[in-house]
Amino acid sequence: MDYPLKGIIIDDEPFARYDLRRLLGKHPCIEIVNEASDIEAAVALLSGTPADVIFLDIELRGGSGFDLVPHIPSRTEIVFFTAHDEYAIRAFEVNALDYLLKPVAEDRLANTIARLKGRIHQEAPTAVPLKPFRSGDRIFVKTDEGRFFVSLNTITAITSLGGNYTVIHLDTGKRHVVRRTLKEWDIALPAPPFLQIHRAAVVNIERIERIDKEINGAYIIFPAGCTGPLTVSRRAAPLLKERIREIL
Repeated sequence: MDYPLKGIIIDDEPFARYDLRRLLGKHPCIEIVNEASDIEAAVALLSGTPADVIFLDIELRGGSGFDLVPHIPSRTEIVFFTAHDEYAIRAFEVNALDYLLKPVAEDRLANTIARLKGRIHQEAPTAVPLKPFRSGDRIFVKTDEGRFFVSLNTITAITSLGGNYTVIHLDTGKRHVVRRTLKEWDIALPAPPFLQIHRAAVVNIERIERIDKEINGAYIIFPAGCTGPLTVSRRAAPLLKERIREIL
């Protein structure tokens, strides 16, 4: 893709827009082509102004930055920025390009730009490490099919596709492929109820519908919404039994 990349700033604070534009001016690879200060103006702008990246504030006049997500093309990256640390991190860090805290630090913005260039050119991801989630959290998931908000308690399993990709299995039977490693998920998900049962699978033990024991002594489990069973490694089996006893 040719540079400069085209960007849009959406924030209801004039000084915040000015400050971000000033900082971005130090990065010739980004060209800010327009701005919006409220939901109505942003919707109109997004429908007629193609962009590679949106710098999106969460709290806007007339609504929330959340409301704009369906209006942003899936090929366009989103960088959330907000004055509320936990609010941004817990809701959006999974597969959003990045989040920035106000006031935006120059070195943090430089890291975001580097990640944007890498994502645009499909280089190896330099993802911001996931912070530990809590049961009941909602996460933002970006896939080739679009962007989704997912509650952790609806996730029944996460399986590895190899490399940097994993599949989120929901209790509805839907699946989302995301660019996160299983190791990152295992570190970030609350335990219990989540447990890594195999080198390629993490499950929500509260959403297991059935457990079978095979002739060779191995266990297989059937999480809700999964298309098939998952094997429990011998190493994980004792811990699985212990965790199940804890929630019964």
